[in-house]
Amino acid sequence: MQTDSVRFVLNNDFSFRYNDNDGNYIFELSDAIYTQLKSKDFRKLYFFLGNLGLIRSKGEDFSNNWLLHFRFNYRLTQVTRIESFVQSQSNKLLDVSGRHLIAAGLRFKTISTKHMRLYLGNSYMYEIEISDALNQKFYNHRNNTYMSLSIVLPKSKINITNILYYQPLYNDISNYNISEQFKIEIPITGKIYVNSSFYYFFDSQTPSNRSQYTSNLFIGIGIYLPSSNN
Repeated sequence: MQTDSVRFVLNNDFSFRYNDNDGNYIFELSDAIYTQLKSKDFRKLYFFLGNLGLIRSKGEDFSNNWLLHFRFNYRLTQVTRIESFVQSQSNKLLDVSGRHLIAAGLRFKTISTKHMRLYLGNSYMYEIEISDALNQKFYNHRNNTYMSLSIVLPKSKINITNILYYQPLYNDISNYNISEQFKIEIPITGKIYVNSSFYYFFDSQTPSNRSQYTSNLFIGIGIYLPSSNN
């Protein structure tokens, strides 16, 4: 999330590739969009994120996933914020083909300088996991702990962001999810930049009683559209 004085931000990263070699084709589509709006007093923040990824060849999917995330953040003090979020996601190639959740908790600003910010968050999360392979639904209560670090290199204006989530079940801490996203943005002009991101997700115990992970590397061109401050 943007933490400066800009009230409205819209950001979109998109890539498309199609390669056909004598009937052997690969189709790839990836899109990531986020937008946020702050209230006039900068105490309320509304944040939306959407991701889509598809890799297909000869009717077989090697990647097929999407994610929608909406978050509300309210500043209590300069350090503490209340936040809540809802999320829905699907990955047809995993044991957990669908995951829907709602959560609420606190977010703390632990480091805030001109070039670096570190946030820590903790919340309660109610989760519904859907397994198409087993034709079952699972209803879980998880703890959600995360760390969000952002660094801006002063001379080059390169932006580095890393977000790490740890989500164990309250009644069984050996059953947990870990996800991480690392992103680096290199500006070309004031509103166009090259970016690269790496995403990793690990599920320690799927409905089939096994561990599972997925990872994704993305490199593309982004467009940054901030509004004025008034």
